[in-house]
Amino acid sequence: MIKHCALILLAIVLLSSRTFSQNHAKFKDIVPGMVDGDIEQRAIKIANQRAIDLRCPEDYTKAVIISRKWKHELDRNGFVTGRVIHLELYAEFPEGKCGMADFIFKQKYTDEGGYSRKLFFISMGDMFTVECETPVP
Repeated sequence: MIKHCALILLAIVLLSSRTFSQNHAKFKDIVPGMVDGDIEQRAIKIANQRAIDLRCPEDYTKAVIISRKWKHELDRNGFVTGRVIHLELYAEFPEGKCGMADFIFKQKYTDEGGYSRKLFFISMGDMFTVECETPVP
């Protein structure tokens, strides 16, 4: 019985390490859905302020828009109230680790018929550990 359990545990460890080694995520490998440097910089600023407000240690330094286009947000009557976009943000932690997480941001629809320039935080997905990348000078 003990040998059987040991073999099962060994198989789990070997399979887990193979799976882990196949999933070395790299932020630089993310393919952007679209590029907008202004939106990306505003998202980084908002994410860092949120981290400070929540007393989280991460420092967001990079963002990539993964949405191919903005998604309209509608009220129950079908009127546009805003639009949302997904970004992947890269974070560095004080202990030398790095991670990335999916963020959703929104721009509100204005009375003038356009969208506000201001970006609002909607939600954040789980933080995934990624290989740390050297800063671009």
